[in-house]
Amino acid sequence: MSEHHQFLFPRDMHLPSPDWRALEARLLEGGYVLEPRGQDIPRRALINLSFGLASLHEGSYQYDEHMRTPGDVIALYARAGYLPPDIPIRHNDTLEETVALLASHGITLGDLYADDEGSDWHSPQYCLGPAAREYLSADVRADFDADPRSIPLMLLAYDGPSPRVAVGENLCEPSLPGSDEPLESLPPFGSHIDFIGAAYEDPGVQWHCADDGKAYRILELDWHFSLAMGFRMVRLEGVDEASAQGLAGLIGKLAGLEMACSHRHL
Repeated sequence: MSEHHQFLFPRDMHLPSPDWRALEARLLEGGYVLEPRGQDIPRRALINLSFGLASLHEGSYQYDEHMRTPGDVIALYARAGYLPPDIPIRHNDTLEETVALLASHGITLGDLYADDEGSDWHSPQYCLGPAAREYLSADVRADFDADPRSIPLMLLAYDGPSPRVAVGENLCEPSLPGSDEPLESLPPFGSHIDFIGAAYEDPGVQWHCADDGKAYRILELDWHFSLAMGFRMVRLEGVDEASAQGLAGLIGKLAGLEMACSHRHL
């Protein structure tokens, strides 16, 4: 089964990392994301909750296409006999409150629930709010209008010292900005994979292009929407490149940063 995620991240990862908690607050205050409570929790987060419960009992996975709240997920497992029959069914809880409820009954979710990309800090998964709609392409806007819960957004922060690299099967060779000609070699680094390795060790490392005489940091090259790298990221699901670029522009404006974006196919 394939997975597709989109990432937004600061282009200049060699600079001090921005305050992602402050960005989270601005997204909420501006109505770009919704408080993740009750029916305003993304479908992906509810599926992850179900995965976490299913990992406690082999063969117990429960799913209902009509589930809309954490209470709906709890009710599925209670009816199937995998949770205490008297456990409260609370439909307006956040996922944190749901996890606390389970813990009060001696139930600790399995690791499949986390879905945190190995981050040192992450936000909840949010639904996009109405204020984010104008930054989406026409096709994705139609999907959003049909089901706002279909596009989850999560902020991720990494403490380092090395950046996070998020790539998949679609990673391609970079090119110079404004060119479609792939850079098959980046001496003295060799291949594009070697340059990624060098930037992982030193985020400020530069490649000097013999043709134009300029020096480029890794994210100043055009990776054709295929490389995410850095200490701060926003992960999305269900958006196209135009929407990712639109939302990257929004994040850049809110955080005062030059942003880049990518797609990862696993």
